[in-house]
Amino acid sequence: MANPMQDSLAALTRYFVGDSTMSETLRRVCDAAIEAVDPATHCGISMAVDGRIDTYVFSHPEVPEIDRRQYETGDGPCVEAFATGRTVVIRSTAEPGPYPEFCEVALRHGVRSVLSSPMRTDGETIGALNLYATRDEAFGEEQARVAADFSAQAAFLLDNARAYWDARTLSENFQQAMTSRAEIEQAIGVIMATMGVGAQEAFETLRKQSQHENIKVRDVASEITRRTVRKR
Repeated sequence: MANPMQDSLAALTRYFVGDSTMSETLRRVCDAAIEAVDPATHCGISMAVDGRIDTYVFSHPEVPEIDRRQYETGDGPCVEAFATGRTVVIRSTAEPGPYPEFCEVALRHGVRSVLSSPMRTDGETIGALNLYATRDEAFGEEQARVAADFSAQAAFLLDNARAYWDARTLSENFQQAMTSRAEIEQAIGVIMATMGVGAQEAFETLRKQSQHENIKVRDVASEITRRTVRKR
C-alpha cells in the first residue's frame, strides 16, 4: 500500500538541488509536504533573510496574506516554531486561544487549523514548514509526527540547496572576476603595442576612457579586445 509520506520523502531524497533554482527547490518542498500530510491544503515556508522572517515560498497566493499579520506583530505559529524550534499546532482558528490576530486573518481566508514545524539542521533552525487546512482539528499527533519527519528531511535538502547556491554564486563571481582581469590585461597589452607605452600608462589610458565613456573598465577592455580580434 502506498505511503504518501514515504513517497514524498523518497522524492526529496532523489531530488538533486543543482537541477533547479533555490525558489524551485522550495516550491517542490511545499508540493511534497502537502502530499505527505494529507489534511493540508496549503503550504508555506518561513525563512529569515537579512534578519527578516517572511513567507518566501508558498503553494497558494493567499498564504503570504494569512502569514503577514504574525510577522507584523511577532506573534504567530510560524514565528514561534522558528524561534523555539518546536512544532506548533492550532487545532481551530475559530476557537479562543493564542495568536488571536493571526487566527482572525486565517479564519477570514478559510483556514481553520495550522501546523508549523521547524526545519532544523546541525542545531540551527533554517526555516519553518507551515501547513494549513480548511477544517477544524485537521492536525493531530500523527500529523505532527509526520510533519516533523518530513521537515527534518526537507531541512537537510534546503541546507544543501542553500550551500549549493551560495557556493555557485561565489564561484560565478570569482569566475567573472578572473575573466575581467584577463580581458583587462589583454587590453593593456593591445594599448602598449599600438601606442608604444608602458603598462602603467596603458592602464591609465584604459581608466581615462572608462571615465570619459562612463562605463566600467572591464567593459572598455572587453570592447578593445573584441575589436582587436575582429581586425585579425
